[in-house]
Amino acid sequence: MSRWRESSLPVDHVRRAVYLSYAQAMVASVYAASTGGMFLVGYALALGARDIHIGLLSTIPMFCVLAQLPGSLVVENGASRRRVTVAASLINVLGWGLIILIPFLATGASAGLRLGLLIAIATFVTIFGQIAGNARGSWVGDLVPALIRGTFFGRLGMYAGIVAAAFSLGEGYFLDTIKAHGIGAFSLLFGFGMLFGLANVGLFAAQPDVPITTGRNGRDSFRALLKKALHNRPLVIVIAYSTLWMMQMMSWPFLPVYMLRDLKMPFVGVGAVNAVHMVMGLLAAPFWGRVVNRYGSRPVLILCSAVTAIWPPLWLLYTSAGIVYTVVAPLNIIAGFMSAGVGVGMITLLYKVTPSAGRSTQLAAHSILVQLLAAPMPALGSCLPGVFRHLGWDVGLRGTIAAGGVFAIAATLTSLLLIEDHAKSVRELLSNLPRHLLSRASLR
Repeated sequence: MSRWRESSLPVDHVRRAVYLSYAQAMVASVYAASTGGMFLVGYALALGARDIHIGLLSTIPMFCVLAQLPGSLVVENGASRRRVTVAASLINVLGWGLIILIPFLATGASAGLRLGLLIAIATFVTIFGQIAGNARGSWVGDLVPALIRGTFFGRLGMYAGIVAAAFSLGEGYFLDTIKAHGIGAFSLLFGFGMLFGLANVGLFAAQPDVPITTGRNGRDSFRALLKKALHNRPLVIVIAYSTLWMMQMMSWPFLPVYMLRDLKMPFVGVGAVNAVHMVMGLLAAPFWGRVVNRYGSRPVLILCSAVTAIWPPLWLLYTSAGIVYTVVAPLNIIAGFMSAGVGVGMITLLYKVTPSAGRSTQLAAHSILVQLLAAPMPALGSCLPGVFRHLGWDVGLRGTIAAGGVFAIAATLTSLLLIEDHAKSVRELLSNLPRHLLSRASLR
């Protein structure tokens, strides 16, 4: 009970907010699964996209992270974080209606024009997604007590992931079944996702707001708040780690392209392979949440980053759909387990190193620096197959995927520099990990 009392809200309000957050995350995962990932890539391919278009579709919207700066300024000046989250999320969802209309609004237009519209609208949608994400991140920091954040983020990831994996499989089967209908199949899928996006907005509105009061003196300018963020050494190291880890996205957009286009795998096949990773990550997230609560984020990030860095270079060996099904899918059990540790550890540590007062600005500084530095990576990734070919190494997109491992290794080395009060050692975590895997009660 003492863990729940840390919030300024009554205990029953906090509990209700946590449970609503779980529901909101599950609904949001359906929205994300229906409108992003391999389906957005498939939509772009159906519009005539080439590798460079896929890279731009991933790169350009990333610059929208700059929208977090004015968004955080609004929050730090006293705007309701709930209202900002709800309003920006609503615009984000409604923007998908424009994406659905592209084939009808641009009838007879060239593929280049259609893809330009897709990238432009995706950028517009992402701007409001960034504003909503920043306000929600600051809001959650004061809504959920610090002593249960590891468990909270672990369960949040599990619930959201299971739903996302299930819908990715079901929707992949749906697209494979009706793909003869062309681009209209994607319109139906995106429209379905929008319904869940609207439900997500409603669940935000049902949660209690928490005014920013702790540590505020009412005189800090936005520039002063940003300066404090950049002088927060533990945060700066987290930013360095997150940036290197995020730079792996040089290869992420091309994983579904390689499987769908080059290996001729069906949507449901790609969904099944991804689902193994997702489901394992979801099942493991609560476990890592309890581990983080007990040992801290630092040892978890060091261990899980090191193991996860092994995976990208292995894609050089995956040259057929059969290998992907028989090798990648089983290995994704381990990869998903370790990726969950990185996700839970990173977000929990980020909240631990940012104070309540000015948190939205510090979260914005983290997101902006990480995403701006990583933003060019997908565009760079789209060029790598040509570079490798020029060097006499015709590995196609496998080379792009494998090259992401360089950044995973760099992030692992940077994790050794992370600063966290009261964190246990990696050796202590490793010595006790088998016992914790065998007995959940050992983490109580």
